[in-house]
Amino acid sequence: MSQPTGRVLLTGANGFIAAHILSQLIEHKYYVIATVRSESKAQELIALHPQWKPHVTFTYVPDLTKEGAYQAAFEVGDVDYVIHAASPTDFSVTDLQEQMIKPAVEGTVELLSSAHKYGNSSLKRVVILGSAAAVLDSFEYTVKPRKPYTETDWNPITVEHAVKQGNVVLAYCASKTLAERAAWKYMTDHTPHFDLTVLDPVTTIGPMLQPVSGPSNINGSNLFDVYSFVAGQHQSVEAARFPFYHFIDVRDVARGHILALTAPAASNKRIILSSGLITPQLVANAIRKNFPDLREKVPEGTPEAIVPVDTHPGDWDTGRSREVFGAGWECIGLEECVRDAVGSFLEYQERCLCAHHHGIYGGRTTDHEGSHITRITVWQAQEVSSVTSLQ
Repeated sequence: MSQPTGRVLLTGANGFIAAHILSQLIEHKYYVIATVRSESKAQELIALHPQWKPHVTFTYVPDLTKEGAYQAAFEVGDVDYVIHAASPTDFSVTDLQEQMIKPAVEGTVELLSSAHKYGNSSLKRVVILGSAAAVLDSFEYTVKPRKPYTETDWNPITVEHAVKQGNVVLAYCASKTLAERAAWKYMTDHTPHFDLTVLDPVTTIGPMLQPVSGPSNINGSNLFDVYSFVAGQHQSVEAARFPFYHFIDVRDVARGHILALTAPAASNKRIILSSGLITPQLVANAIRKNFPDLREKVPEGTPEAIVPVDTHPGDWDTGRSREVFGAGWECIGLEECVRDAVGSFLEYQERCLCAHHHGIYGGRTTDHEGSHITRITVWQAQEVSSVTSLQ
């Protein structure tokens, strides 16, 4: 094996975005120390991607908030960079404070504290996977026109409001806002030897690399914005609404993290990542165009009526991402992103059906008979109710 580019500690490595980050880190010849919650999570990931095994060492962090949670990970060896991607994104939680907000904030602080305490002088930078939910205004977003959001904007959402409303999307916004604020406060209060970069992507969708055994394991953004159409959950496009109306492909988010490790201009910056507009009509158009045999599931709507009535999606100023990442920073378009996401659903459901018939997980089938619509119908019958939990 050739000498690695460097050593990166990646938290939450079996997540939707993190799995793409892990893949690209290996592609760029980094050696990765990856944290997951348990040994079984690591085994599932390697079973799906056995080619990754020589390039990664797993450590187990069952509780992100526990003091010294990442000590074992840093003790594996010298670390040059840290990418923190572990954060609660389960939209089915019932205790918003304890299950979503608190672990996001405390987990972020504990990661920085562990890096400060256990990371040696070789540690140059921590890159945190944040969210544009920490930037937008939850009280105004889509309600009225406004100037594009920039990195100087912060979501004014409070824990009290999110919990009082019992709204899981607001709780997610609060968790990302407070976690990022806590990260910057830690840097100010403790002045560690490493610097910090926070990437704030908008809704992230695209093909999946993480283990998925059924619809309930699909990440929330793919589930809500794309799979809900494939699963036939929308009777009309006009009635569909999204929590957020801008997207970026997961592969671009991962690429941004790789670039942010070494880009000098990323030092101590928050960076918005956005590709463009996403609406129910645009998603329906892309699916119906690229998967004709799914048209029975996906209503046509009015193809030219892009934006829902009485919705003001706003916009995002992405100038800083282009400045930091350079002239080559171009993002994947929505049609390609949706096409590859749906293709990913089809591939995973074939694996699940093969596992069901042969008693294995992760098996592949060479039998491609039957239409997309038939195969999706079989898969969605397992556990499609999770789609409606977000609506």
